[in-house]
Amino acid sequence: MKTVCHVISGYFRNDARVFKRQCLSLKEAGYEVSILTNDGEPNEVLEGINIYACEQVWPRWKTLLFALYQFKKQALQIDADIYQLHSPELLPLGVMLKKMGKTVIYDAHEDMPAHILEKEWLPQVSRKFISVVVAKYMNRVYRKIDEIVSPHSHVVQKINEEIGKGVLVANFPLIKALDPEVIENVANRDLILCYSGTVYAYSNQEATIEAISSIDNAVYEVAGYMDEQHQQDLLAMPGSEKSKFHGRIDQVALRELYLRSLIGVVIYDYKLNLGHNLGSYGTNKIFEYMEAGLPIICTDYILWKEIIDEYKCGIYVKPGDVAAIASAINTINGDRELARTMGINARKAAEEKFNWVTEKKKYITVFNKY
Repeated sequence: MKTVCHVISGYFRNDARVFKRQCLSLKEAGYEVSILTNDGEPNEVLEGINIYACEQVWPRWKTLLFALYQFKKQALQIDADIYQLHSPELLPLGVMLKKMGKTVIYDAHEDMPAHILEKEWLPQVSRKFISVVVAKYMNRVYRKIDEIVSPHSHVVQKINEEIGKGVLVANFPLIKALDPEVIENVANRDLILCYSGTVYAYSNQEATIEAISSIDNAVYEVAGYMDEQHQQDLLAMPGSEKSKFHGRIDQVALRELYLRSLIGVVIYDYKLNLGHNLGSYGTNKIFEYMEAGLPIICTDYILWKEIIDEYKCGIYVKPGDVAAIASAINTINGDRELARTMGINARKAAEEKFNWVTEKKKYITVFNKY
C-alpha cells in the first residue's frame, strides 16, 4: 500500500479541501494517508487519517521564513512515498524530499505572486519586485517537483504555458442526501441570508450589511473565522443588529444554517489572486450553496456568470454595489416561486456538474501515475 503525507501550514487540520475531500478520497482509493501540521494540537487519528503535529510551534512569521526546519524532522520520520504540500513556504521542503527520491505534489491554493501584489502591509514600491522574485523561485521549484494541482483555472493555465505540470482540481463539494421536499420548501423560509467560511476584507460584508439595513425582516448569518477588529467594525455599522456572527461552526451546525436560509451570499472583490474578474473554482462557498439548494447572490465573475446564466440559480452583482445587492435580495424574497425554482436549479447544477465526484477522479489519477 502506497503512503501519502499531506503537509499543511496555516490551514486547519480538518480543512474541507485537504481533509474532507483529498485525504478521505485517497484513503478510499486504497492509499495510507497522513497529515503533518504545525498547529500545535495533539497527534490524533481522524476518520482513519493519522494526523501528526510538528514538535516545534512557531509564530507565523518564523514558519514563513524557516518552514523547512520546522517540518523536516517529522516529514522524514513519516517516510511517505508521496508528499503533497499545501503552502508556498513548504516548497523548500519539497525540493529536499525530491532530492531524496520522493514524489512531490504541490497544491496551489493561491496565486501567490498575484497575492503579493495585493498585500497592503507591504510597501507599494516593493510589491512588484517581491512578486517577480517569488514567481521565479516558484517556477524553478515547479520544474523540480512532479505535479502541481490547483482550483484556480488561471493558475493552471499559467503553469501549463510555462512548465506543463498543472492539473485543475476544483473546490466542488461532496454531494449529501437532500430530500427534494426540503428544496421545494425553500420558498417558505424566513428571509435569512447566509455566508460561510473565512471572512475576508474583500468579501463585501459591509456592502451586504448595508443592503439589508433597509429590508424588513432580513437577517444575515455569518459562519466562519473573522478577525476580531473586523467584526467590531461590522458591529458598529447601521444594520448590524440584523446580523449574527457565529464564528467557526461544525458541519452539522453549518448544514442547519443552510437549511434554514433563503439565500446564500458570496460577493468578493475583483482580486488578482482570484483571476481578477475571471473568478475561480477555488471558492467553495458558491458550490456548497448550490449543493444545499440555495438561491445565490454572487460576484459577477466571468466563471460564475456562466454558471448562473446556464442554470438560472441566482443573481450576480458587481462587488460593492449596495443597491444591486439590495435589489437582488428583494427580487428573490419578493418572488418565492422564483426562489423555489432557483433552489431546484442550484441543486441540479451541483448534482450534474459541480460536485467532487468528477474532481476526485482527476485528483486520484494524479497519484495513480506514481
